[in-house]
Amino acid sequence: MPRKRRSTKSRIVKAAWNLFYKNGYDNTTVDDIIAASKTSKGTFYHYFKGKEALLNSLSNLFDGKYEELAAVIDPNLPAYDKLLFLNHELFYMIETSVDINLLASLYSSQLITKDKKSLVDKKRFYFEWITEILSDGLSSGEFKNTSSAEELMNLYAMYERALLYDWALFKGKYSLTEQSDKLIPHLLDTFVEGV
Repeated sequence: MPRKRRSTKSRIVKAAWNLFYKNGYDNTTVDDIIAASKTSKGTFYHYFKGKEALLNSLSNLFDGKYEELAAVIDPNLPAYDKLLFLNHELFYMIETSVDINLLASLYSSQLITKDKKSLVDKKRFYFEWITEILSDGLSSGEFKNTSSAEELMNLYAMYERALLYDWALFKGKYSLTEQSDKLIPHLLDTFVEGV
């Protein structure tokens, strides 16, 4: 997909989710999203059938955040520290800018959808980049070579989904970022010691 198209789609997704967070899903219109994303109605409908289609775009928002972080992360950080940084930044963004009810709706819809499950789409930037970081950690000996990068990726993604699900289940009664900052090191320590 050409970069311009992806950035236009990402801009629509980001504008929509910012509006959903500020105004609520029901109080946000397609016209609001078009205005906030500085696109046209034709462009909006080129990417999305309607506002409802944006519910499954939350993973695009996550990937957009990862693409932003890719431009600023220190490439010399160890894999362990990269993963801590990325998780912290993503979860902070989710906690401070994603409506928890919409997150819960996305998780619910992923269980029953007959369409592609966006949260487990291995073609997402998230899966590709984290797998690359894990592979680097295995190659450098930072992570014990008892599992493949893909196996570690599956565990890492499952752990993150579990943290998000639990936070949504408890309606955000605790800090997602603080909880994750405490728990993700335990998972990464397992990668160091060997799974």
